[in-house]
Amino acid sequence: MVYGNEHKTVLQAIMHEGALHEGTGQELVIRLFDHNNTAKVLNEINAKLRPLDMTIKCVNCEVTGQLYWVFANTVEDKTARFQSEFSQAELALLRNVYSEIVTNNGCVSSTFCLNLCSTLHIKLSKTDAEQFLLKMVNKKWLSSKDGKYYMGVRSIAELLQYFKDTYDDSLQICTLCKQELFYGKRCKKCDATTHVYCFENYTKNGGSGCPNCHQPISIRDHSDNNASCMHESQMEIDDIA
Repeated sequence: MVYGNEHKTVLQAIMHEGALHEGTGQELVIRLFDHNNTAKVLNEINAKLRPLDMTIKCVNCEVTGQLYWVFANTVEDKTARFQSEFSQAELALLRNVYSEIVTNNGCVSSTFCLNLCSTLHIKLSKTDAEQFLLKMVNKKWLSSKDGKYYMGVRSIAELLQYFKDTYDDSLQICTLCKQELFYGKRCKKCDATTHVYCFENYTKNGGSGCPNCHQPISIRDHSDNNASCMHESQMEIDDIA
């Protein structure tokens, strides 16, 4: 099919949202194209975006496992775009939040984030910080659950090179998909780390035990060894299948 207004409508929807939920994208594709071959449509859009150094990436939320379509730059990280959108104090807070998420097992408590305000060189009130962090969640740069912040799908899609350059020694690799991981499940015996959604797919498809050492042992959250970022207690493999 020739690239047309239908493709432009899908692209505009993704750009408007920043990260479009796959379910919403599928409904849009079916309505516009009268088929559900979303991969074909995204490939056709990406063919047009490639000369512009842009692309649509499919990224899973590490907390919910839900898939999003993210409009991203293929050449450079997006930290520059924040310069005009947010204040220097907000940017300083965001860098600190990113650092805590990457180096402290995938998440950080909201209380800790607000307490960071007192450590910033540029003054930022806790009220302003709370509103800023909520905005970052709404824009999918961060994810939030149970009073904790996690890496958002847009950050994973657009800032991965920045994280590699800045925190290379701290980044984990998923045992199953071999992609970078910020938050996931970790084997208590061999320390192998796996995306939550990858591990769930693994067990649903007949896998048992740790994907790396295959021992029938408990899997704990990647965050369990960080008191400031406790999520859920230990759970047996069968409990999260």
